[in-house]
Amino acid sequence: MNYRLAVLSDVPALSAIEKAQPRCAQWGELGWQTELAEKSSCIWCAQTGKQIAGFAALRLAAGVGEILNVGVSPDFTRRGIGVELVKRVLNWAREHGGRQITLEVGVCNGPAVALYQKAGFTQVGVRKNFYANNEDALIMGCSL
Repeated sequence: MNYRLAVLSDVPALSAIEKAQPRCAQWGELGWQTELAEKSSCIWCAQTGKQIAGFAALRLAAGVGEILNVGVSPDFTRRGIGVELVKRVLNWAREHGGRQITLEVGVCNGPAVALYQKAGFTQVGVRKNFYANNEDALIMGCSL
């Protein structure tokens, strides 16, 4: 698996992965284009051959970052790709002056919660009825 920063030509593949994973933020192609143009953002992707297998997006400002979207293609789940992608965005944040990273994840999204715990995140709060289906969100954070 090759890990690299995403580029505009990756947008269709990134959008296809999020469509295949309903728990991802659903940005669509325009959202991905906008995020790639944002100077405070980094989007890492995992690639095997010509296929994008997953992504992790983070935005960083004034030393504080937020993981915005993480997804792995259903064909590549349970292989450690998500954890590696999160590690890559955390390393990028550290190299760019990041000190604290947060994220929100649905309380019912056990696989994602486990992934973030494995990457060093702990629960720091709860946002009640955060998602459209009234699911609460765990606020998780880690220091770099």
